[in-house]
Amino acid sequence: MGNQTRYISTWQLISILISSMIGVGILTMPRTTTATLYQMGWLGPIVGGMITLFPLLAIVYLSKQYPGLTFVEYSPLVLGGRRNPRLGRMLSYPLMFLFISFQFMNAGMVARGFGEVIVTAVLLETPLEMILLTLSLIVLYLCMFEPEVLVRINELLFPIMLIPIFLIPYVTFSTASWYNLLPLHIDSWKDVMGTGVGAFSLYTGFELMMIYFGLAMPGARIALTSWVGLCFAVLSYTLTAAAGIVVFGYEELQHLIWPTLEMVKTAQSTGWFLERLESAFLTIWMASVFTAFGNMYYSMIYVIRLWFGKGLRFQRVTATILMFPLFYYSLWPQNIVEFFSLVKKLTYYGYLTTVFIPILLALLHWCKQSTNPSVEESKKGET
Repeated sequence: MGNQTRYISTWQLISILISSMIGVGILTMPRTTTATLYQMGWLGPIVGGMITLFPLLAIVYLSKQYPGLTFVEYSPLVLGGRRNPRLGRMLSYPLMFLFISFQFMNAGMVARGFGEVIVTAVLLETPLEMILLTLSLIVLYLCMFEPEVLVRINELLFPIMLIPIFLIPYVTFSTASWYNLLPLHIDSWKDVMGTGVGAFSLYTGFELMMIYFGLAMPGARIALTSWVGLCFAVLSYTLTAAAGIVVFGYEELQHLIWPTLEMVKTAQSTGWFLERLESAFLTIWMASVFTAFGNMYYSMIYVIRLWFGKGLRFQRVTATILMFPLFYYSLWPQNIVEFFSLVKKLTYYGYLTTVFIPILLALLHWCKQSTNPSVEESKKGET
């Protein structure tokens, strides 16, 4: 049993999982998935979701084997066993570094993507630095409290995020050309897998469940959480990609920086009560990115806190100190081209954290159980 209070419900876990996976990527995804798959670009998010399924199932397996423990606490047990806690702790150092470094870099790029969209689409005269500073200060304020506050924020904003999954396909009907989805033919399965590997980055954020599943209240259905969260994200991304194709065609999508935003703008002639529908969409999207960025940064700080076995005061100081390098890191790309290039490189680094760590730990634990079944039987006897 971990030292944390277990208080997160199934519904709250679902809201955290979906809020962490849906963020900046939804605005660029129709362009990136159609770059090589053309009119079949909607397959990219589906393949990416199938890749995500394996590490997510590994996280569920580990959380069920170590209820009430977070990734920080059960990784030394998996690597070193209960008899060698010091060895396990030493072996888990590289895993902690991978997790913390990836969350740091991913959070920085999410913040930068948020700033780029706001500066180019809404606040044209506002300096990028001020947008990033405002977002950083709000998230820093969240880090001043225990995880329960972050959980409540996700639960509060999550219903608002349900709107785009129904809104985006609906507003495309007036300008849709369904012939853009034809022919239903795949030229190269290699391109399908390559696009799926790249689309996997859309779902990064699910690895945070290695922390929050350990805070789930007894009886919380973490397997149901994983299925519902992943299916919702796959459906959202697939419908958005298909909507972009039927509205613009895959050729036109390659010339748009934020194709999903441009797609929402086409709904102005539908006679809705909102003259500029993209304003409402951006409001919802900002809430989504805020929760994604907040979840990543808070989880990184919370992992450091657990790793050193400290309290809330240590968390507050660490969050404040690390916000400075994160702010400068988010400003590192000199332009949007460098930003997209860095995000693409970060995708492959993310595989080490989001895929390698949970699957490695799950396999090691399974091998230990299979070679020493008496341990599992004693566990069952205790329960």
